Formats: sequence, C-alpha cells, structure tokens
Amino acid sequence: MTPGQGISWVRMILGGAVALTIATVLLALIGPLVAIRLYGGSHYQIVDDAMAPTLLTGDWILAEPLEAGAVPPRGTIVAYEHPQQPEAVWVKRVVGLPGETVQMRGGALYINGHRAQMERLADRVIQKRPPARHQAWPVCINEPVEIDGACHQELWRETLPGGATELIVNTTGTIGLANLGGTPSGDDTPLFKVPDDAVFVLGDSRDISVDSRYRSHGMVPLSNLRHMVWMIHSSLDKSSRFFHPRWERFFRMVH
Repeated sequence: MTPGQGISWVRMILGGAVALTIATVLLALIGPLVAIRLYGGSHYQIVDDAMAPTLLTGDWILAEPLEAGAVPPRGTIVAYEHPQQPEAVWVKRVVGLPGETVQMRGGALYINGHRAQMERLADRVIQKRPPARHQAWPVCINEPVEIDGACHQELWRETLPGGATELIVNTTGTIGLANLGGTPSGDDTPLFKVPDDAVFVLGDSRDISVDSRYRSHGMVPLSNLRHMVWMIHSSLDKSSRFFHPRWERFFRMVH
C-alpha cells in the first residue's frame, strides 16, 4: 500500500464518520417533526416569554392533536386559535375547566373559591439582555440591574386542583396581598364563570401574559383548541447577538 493509498483510506473513514454524524443529527432533529406531522400533530415556535420558565422565546415545541370538542386535563399546555384573532395560534396553560369559577386575588389563583397551593422557591436568575425583536426588557425584582447583570425574578410552584403543578414567575406586587383599591388588574380580577363550552387559560409568567383575564383575549372555546404541547424539540437563545442553541432544552418533556 502506497502512502497515497493510506491517506485515502483515512480520509474515507473520517468522511464516513462525519457523514454518519451529520445524518444522525438530522434524523434526530427532523425525525420527530415528520413523525408528529404523520400522527396529526404540529410544531410551533415560541415568540415571547409569557410561558416562562416552562417555555422560552426561541423554543420549538411539538404538540399532539386534541380531539375536537375534548376538554384537556387541567394544567395542560395547549395550542389554540386566539378567540379574537382566528389567524393567530397562541400557547397557554389550561387552569379553569367548563362550568368552574376562576379569579385572581393578589396574584394568587382561586378556582371555585379555593386558592391554588403556592410554594416560594429560590429566585429565577437570568441575564438582563436586550430583548428579542418586538419583546420587552425583562422585569427584575432587584432593579436597577445593568445590561448582562443578574436579573432576579420570583419563582413559585403552583399546585392546581387535581394535583397538576407548574412553575410561575412573578415580577410585580406581592402574591397573596390583594389590591384593596378594587381596581381590576391581572393580579386582582373579577370573578369569571367559565362557559360550558370553553376553558380558562393563563400564562406561567403572569405579569406579562395576555390571557383569559383580559377582554382582548377572553376564554378559549373548546372548538378553538388544536393541540396539547408535550415536548421542546429544540431551542435557540435569541437574546444574544448571535443565536445560540440551548442544548439543555433540546428534547425536554413539557408539563
């Protein structure tokens, strides 16, 4: 075997290894998308932090089909047609089921008059970076915070009736302290009665989420529900100068 032939074999082996690696990566990334489409599901890109910390701007999520007219379990994250913007698909969490009453008092959630259990956790700490396009700067409870500094936000574990739990972010006000002035807000709402053909949805980042608490959104008819979210397929951090993969979020199950 001549030296030239030896180098060719090495190149062939290395080339094959590279090709196999690329094929494996592509299969891992594209395979689930094809499978979910064949099954009748879909995938969506998250474009804001209204569902943080569960879903972040730049996440790509996979969602399984929801049977027409079916009531998803409480705590499920759903993709649905916006009640007042049929062309827009939004993603929020179901907290109120048909026939129930829902109210926010001092930032705490009440369902049928019973307060959801709340447990304060260690602060969520993120970098204060210029936001992605069309998004607002993050709100920090330790302001003032310099750019790229440590931005602290309150993190709570909320347990809903039936046992479903989620992490929620609070950045304004004190949870449990109601507004005695009586002015409706996202933290202090009127008592809502959920129609028999709709669900009440909230974002996990309650202070920045537009959801069923507001007239511009309202409750979501069952006929508008499309999919139940079950996995983060991939994720790109869009708050930095160059998009960086958040490898730790790839193929993360959502609940």
